[in-house]
Amino acid sequence: MDEFWGGGHGSHKRGKDKIERVILWLAWFDYSDRKTIALMLGVKERGQGAFFKRLEESGFVKVDKAPGLKHSIYSLGDAGFDLAKILAPEIDLKRRRRLPAWITLVHSFSIQSAVIHRMDQVDGIYPEKTLKHLRAVRLPDAILQMKNGERVAVEVELQHKATARVYHIYLAHLRNIKNEHYDRVLYLFPKETLRRLYEEKFVEPMWPIYKLNDQSRLAMDNTRQFDASNVQQAQLFQFKTEELYTL
Repeated sequence: MDEFWGGGHGSHKRGKDKIERVILWLAWFDYSDRKTIALMLGVKERGQGAFFKRLEESGFVKVDKAPGLKHSIYSLGDAGFDLAKILAPEIDLKRRRRLPAWITLVHSFSIQSAVIHRMDQVDGIYPEKTLKHLRAVRLPDAILQMKNGERVAVEVELQHKATARVYHIYLAHLRNIKNEHYDRVLYLFPKETLRRLYEEKFVEPMWPIYKLNDQSRLAMDNTRQFDASNVQQAQLFQFKTEELYTL
């Protein structure tokens, strides 16, 4: 790493800190890009050309082109993978051989954007990959430990899920809150129309209950419903539209 960064002691330490933040970020989220990484570091992308060039040549990161787009996607390279195991030994890291579908990448980048927008309000960031120990039926996209002491689960929704899944996930979040995994849930959407679809389901006075059947599909329990009035009054769920990731 000394050869990679060069320069005096001050620049070496700053460079080392930056690379470790990038490696930890990629360990958390698997994939990112220049724009997102620059935002995470609190710098302007245009002024970081030399940093990204050295980073791409270092072996710490691997660079792939997004499917059908001339867009560079960063993931952990061999040296970065080894460093990530030291920086984040609690994460079960797996080598990624190929890029996922573009919509999966956009979802990941949108989660990163949501986290970055709140970094000045948080003391701790816990992406889904760090939450396996909770052994919950449903893990959120991330949990943020806020500076005010609150633990907020973040869910980023880019597309509308089937009604059965929406209600099943709502109830899973309530179980997680009851088990003290977090205090409330923040749902984020890129479009107001999508937000309304989710909130309209939430404000229904009685929620249908769905369970997995023998075919691992959600089936409605016709004998029971969930009275959501107390949940709605407690303001445990928030639904918000905000600008997420864009190319």
